[in-house]
Amino acid sequence: MSRISRYISNKPHVAVIRLEGVISSGARPGGGAMSDASIAPMIERAFRSKPVAVALQVNSPGGSPVQSSLIAARIRRLAEEHKLRVYAFCEDVAASGGYWLATAADEIYIDESSI
Repeated sequence: MSRISRYISNKPHVAVIRLEGVISSGARPGGGAMSDASIAPMIERAFRSKPVAVALQVNSPGGSPVQSSLIAARIRRLAEEHKLRVYAFCEDVAASGGYWLATAADEIYIDESSI
C-alpha cells in the first residue's frame, strides 16, 4: 500500500482547493503567492481523488492576468475531463484575478461583505 492511499477514502467527498494570496508568475509552492505552476499539482491531485464535486475557496486580491487565466483554464479542463461540478466560495477578497479564478466554477457563492 502506498503512503498516500491510506489517506484516500472511497467515501463520497468534496475536494477543496484553497486559492489564497497574490497571483504572480514568480510564485513558488508554499511562498504565499500562487501561479499556475506552483498550484498545478494541488489542483490535479484534487480532481484525481475521485470527488463528487470540487470546491474552490478563493481569497485573493488578484495579480497576474496570465496566471489567473492559466489557473482558471486548468480547473475548467479538469472539470470537463472528470465530469465534475465546481463551486467557488469567495471569502474576504475575490478581486480582479481572484474573481477570475472564481469564474472557473459552475456556481459562485459570496458573503455580502466580500470584496
